[in-house]
Amino acid sequence: MGFKRGLKLFVSLFALVVLCQSAHASKLPIEVWEYVKEQLPSSTQRFDSVIVVSPDVMYIPLYPAQTNAVNNLKIEYTYPKGKTLKDKPEIVVFNNNFVLLKLFKDKKGDYTLTSYEDFPMKVKLGVMPQDMLVPPGLKMPENLKLVLGDLVIPSKNEGNLVYLTKDKKDPSETLMKNEFIPLRELKNKKTYLTTANSKFMFVYDDSSKSPLYELKLSALPSKIVASNSTKFALVVYFANKNLEIIDLKNERILTQIPLDDVAKDVDIDANSNMAYVSSQNANTIYCVDLNSARLERAIRLEQSPSRLAVSTDGGSIVFVDGVSGELFTLKLGENTQVNPVAKIKNISKVMCDNNFIYAISRTQNKMYVYDRNTLALVDEENLNEKPVDAIMYQSKIYVLCAKEGVLEVYDSEKKKIILSTQLDKDGFYSKITLVPDQHNVIITGVNSKKFLLYDLEKMTLIKKQPALIDVSNIVIMDKTPVQDL
Repeated sequence: MGFKRGLKLFVSLFALVVLCQSAHASKLPIEVWEYVKEQLPSSTQRFDSVIVVSPDVMYIPLYPAQTNAVNNLKIEYTYPKGKTLKDKPEIVVFNNNFVLLKLFKDKKGDYTLTSYEDFPMKVKLGVMPQDMLVPPGLKMPENLKLVLGDLVIPSKNEGNLVYLTKDKKDPSETLMKNEFIPLRELKNKKTYLTTANSKFMFVYDDSSKSPLYELKLSALPSKIVASNSTKFALVVYFANKNLEIIDLKNERILTQIPLDDVAKDVDIDANSNMAYVSSQNANTIYCVDLNSARLERAIRLEQSPSRLAVSTDGGSIVFVDGVSGELFTLKLGENTQVNPVAKIKNISKVMCDNNFIYAISRTQNKMYVYDRNTLALVDEENLNEKPVDAIMYQSKIYVLCAKEGVLEVYDSEKKKIILSTQLDKDGFYSKITLVPDQHNVIITGVNSKKFLLYDLEKMTLIKKQPALIDVSNIVIMDKTPVQDL
């Protein structure tokens, strides 16, 4: 008993050391990661250093109390015995004391680890990454529970957002009404929609016009952005000072991030998966990493940022001061730099590519184009009435004008509007969303009762589809083969 208590105390103290070292996302030692990549080339390392070999094979690293310095990293033990990493054994022990435990599903579909008991003491002395995303309901064999350190295994329902209605006698009326007829263009996609008056997010696949189920959010969402690679979504709310990061693969809340005040807008750099959140009353832009689900930085400003956008190269943010209405550019880096651009009335959309800043005025029906380096006005274009949203694709800007349902196409190289297309006069279309890995966009509105599919390369409307749902937010994700961590 004394030995067990001593071992538990030792592991607890070691877990504290690992936790202190994990202020940022865990990373495997270079030599371990290089060995894994050589043996399993398709594998990737998640933000918490869990190794994803395939959708159904993962390895959890155990960090040793002391790492041995070795000239040649090699495997000194596996279970089953005599295997290589290519064979994907349940236990792998390296000669530098690092251990890999295979994570797999049992016959009931629950995540578990090896039940084998006669393994080296090095396995018991290791500790899981203390920032690890633990799968709900993980079944830990008794002989391995010490490797958890301070991690807590969430129950299957903990943080679960899914609100099912199929088992209820009286199905949710909102679920039955919100039909979204599937498109062949959304094959192998998953679509998430919210409305202007509900805190539920409706989840659709590519085979049914009715939602599969609902996700119950904390409050009425004002805007949602998501990473197609990590499948993490960031939700900001109208009257809630917390941000929430959601795992869309497993439909659960990963974390809540308290802000100093309510968020006004959010945009995401699709290359780095860094999201930027503005809070006008807090005079702050928050930088949230959707790789690690963490708040990385808070940038305090003299201005009151409201509407914002990150540049295509991730080097700058353009934002509108919600008090003065003035447009600013913020250069990112260790020493942030803010510069005024112009004062424009009622900006509904801002964007920034590698060369230019674009600002669209909803009431003046104009788009102003500024040189990103000199901040000089280089073009000014008249638009149709009530321009509310826009998207950049290649060298063109597609501006959605809501009053008459018109889409304007601006060529940034020629500096002129090259096409003006009447989409649909019925309904107030307010949002244009790019379909991942396609040159199509979906155009939706809060009272249109239909959605439009537009081909950006052919610059033509290819489909009008009725829908019994009014959309305020839409997120489209590639489907994953199976649900994993």
